[in-house]
Amino acid sequence: RTVVMAGTPGYGLTGGGLLLWDAKSRSAVLLEHAELLPQHSTMSLAPLPDGSLLGGTTVSAGTGGEQKATLAELYVLDLGTRRVVWHQPLLAGVREYTALCALPDGRVLGVADQRRLFAFDPQARRIVHEQDLEPQFGLTTSQQGPRVFVSPAEDGRVFLLLRCGIAAIDPQDLRVRLLARAPVNVGP
Repeated sequence: RTVVMAGTPGYGLTGGGLLLWDAKSRSAVLLEHAELLPQHSTMSLAPLPDGSLLGGTTVSAGTGGEQKATLAELYVLDLGTRRVVWHQPLLAGVREYTALCALPDGRVLGVADQRRLFAFDPQARRIVHEQDLEPQFGLTTSQQGPRVFVSPAEDGRVFLLLRCGIAAIDPQDLRVRLLARAPVNVGP
């Protein structure tokens, strides 16, 4: 029923908001960055089992803008009240939570700064697994609209799009296995 869209701000600005579109009433609500996390833009989103939304931010400004925040954060948005009920910069030094993917068991897989794979437990609100992808696999793909994860397959695996090819993540132990190497670098 609700479509949520995020983005970076216009030229020269810092901090992007969220647009919540109610398909039934055909109405929209715009949440400004100051109502979410000031000076951040939402880079990634994933639904949580309780009906709330997990967001991952970027501290990068829009084109021509000035970066004002120093660490990207994860946050939980209550869709009913449209309020952030929790936020924290869980991973040290992170500038963007590039992508998020909800798993059937309630955990959320994520990638930070195109290189740090992690699993987030939304009930405990903590990182329960972390792996640096770069030494073995390089960086993930990413542009202004990142498509890093392909949602869980029938067997539960999540596919990860890397600059060097396609990998699968085992949902049990979160082991990453390269399935196919790309003949050329995928991405910038």
